[in-house]
Amino acid sequence: MQPEKMTGTLKEQLNSITPALQEMQMRKEARLKQFIEVQTEIQRIASEIAGRPENEAITVNQEDLSLKKLEEHQSELQRLKREKSDRLCKVEEYKVLIHNYAKIMGMDPSKILSNVHTSLLDGANDQQTKNISDDILNKLNTMVQQLKEEKNQRMDKLHSLGKALTKLWNILDTNMEERRPYGEIKIYSMTSGSSMLGPGSLTLETIQKIESEVQRLDHLKASKMKELFMIKQTEIKEICKKSHMDMPYQTEMNKIMDVIMSGDVDHDDLLKTMDEYIYKVKEEATSRKEIMDKVEKWMASCDEERWLEEYSRDERRYSISRGAHKHLKRAERARIIVNKIPGLVELLMAKTEIWEQEREKVFYYDEV
Repeated sequence: MQPEKMTGTLKEQLNSITPALQEMQMRKEARLKQFIEVQTEIQRIASEIAGRPENEAITVNQEDLSLKKLEEHQSELQRLKREKSDRLCKVEEYKVLIHNYAKIMGMDPSKILSNVHTSLLDGANDQQTKNISDDILNKLNTMVQQLKEEKNQRMDKLHSLGKALTKLWNILDTNMEERRPYGEIKIYSMTSGSSMLGPGSLTLETIQKIESEVQRLDHLKASKMKELFMIKQTEIKEICKKSHMDMPYQTEMNKIMDVIMSGDVDHDDLLKTMDEYIYKVKEEATSRKEIMDKVEKWMASCDEERWLEEYSRDERRYSISRGAHKHLKRAERARIIVNKIPGLVELLMAKTEIWEQEREKVFYYDEV
């Protein structure tokens, strides 16, 4: 109704426009209510995302209650709702990861979550929607990374212990009955990813169990290796004794014994080292054999020479007595042997000199 076309008295004119004014007032109040609802929801979600309490009063600019402005607020509300939904999904993802890591490592997920924020615990549904702030997400992410690192460290340790256990089993020829209690742990130690790990597979108790077994077998291995070392050392001593050689590698073998007692020597390395020593000792004993044969022949000749001297001093050597003929025959043989001593000594010295030149060391016979 155009004011300039209105006719009648002022009262009549007022009565005619009152319904229109009332309708506009109702529309304004309805629009204002929409603004308040939208802005209230915007503030609530924005506060949750920011991690701050909702204590700010809603102020609506009543100078602009246009549909365009309302649509702008509604678009902002939809954006915040999507962000809230994404953050809630992220919170749930973190919670699932924390539960999985805790389950594998035998930890209490509720305790872990409560350390981040008590409202993250299941059952606190009235507060869950508020746990979407950057602070909460950062704390959850940090916790997940810490648990992941702890899981990786335990996995690395389990892998290392698993390899050590397998090696010790093979060295000690451990039977299947003794291996069986560690079968499942052994499987876990060979697993490369978390998907194959069962509940409690990386608990501290599990790792301590296998660690204790490795330590026990290590001590047993040290005892076995000491026994093996003594056998090999005795073999070297026997070769040296038989060939009248100095005991070589004594310093090295003393060091090996120290390493064995510390548990720091590898079984294969020990065998290889001792077998190398035995090979070298045998090789030297073989190189000395010709000289040793000459030495033994010379010593036997010297024994015959001493016997001949004693026999020559015996005034009864020509008497007719039982056995005299045998002694006479031996004396004849002894004289032949004694006459060869100078040549034998000369040959022995020549052989020894050649040996020393080839070996670049002095030939010793029982340290002489």
